[in-house]
Amino acid sequence: MKKPLLFVMLSFILLLSACGSGGQGSTSGSIFKDGIAEFISTNYIFQDAVKSQARSEDISEIYLAEDKSIDEVAKELQAHEKPKEVSEKKDNKQVLIYQDSFVILTNDENNSQNTMVEIATHNFVRDNYNPDFFDGLFVLWLLDDILDVDDWGKKQRNKCTSNNEDCYRGYGTSGGYYKGSGTSSTVRGGTSSVRGGGPGSGK
Repeated sequence: MKKPLLFVMLSFILLLSACGSGGQGSTSGSIFKDGIAEFISTNYIFQDAVKSQARSEDISEIYLAEDKSIDEVAKELQAHEKPKEVSEKKDNKQVLIYQDSFVILTNDENNSQNTMVEIATHNFVRDNYNPDFFDGLFVLWLLDDILDVDDWGKKQRNKCTSNNEDCYRGYGTSGGYYKGSGTSSTVRGGTSSVRGGGPGSGK
């Protein structure tokens, strides 16, 4: 009687282990849980994360697509999951809008062969981005609709005019120097600090 019982117990333990490893996925360290975020965190190299001035739970995560152009990355993303909106490519920038996130593609300033892939919550874009960043990419009424703010572009531009440090202009431009008014940098620097405990933990 002991052998069958031992076999059942071992089988149950193995089954639990298999389920546990399958449930982790490849997005450990990312707050984004949708399909496109999993694809990005699996296929590209995590670089940094930026916290919103308005709400720390709203962040932007930065990844690096090595040896891939913006066109190549945009094609990969769209093949994996169709976005709601896709901008034209202009000034080495392209934006894909998904149900819960913006995916912003820009050239890596340190290596033109690479593409920076930024995934940000809608709230992060609404509260932090300078609307000038999207000039030529989207008409402002479309962003008003997606961000659910009447005259978002006008209101955000007024905010940026009154205090330019309150506006984020993309990771390549703002990077680790993006600050909230009267606060220290909102960037969580270093891969290990985000991968290890998530954007909300640590420093």
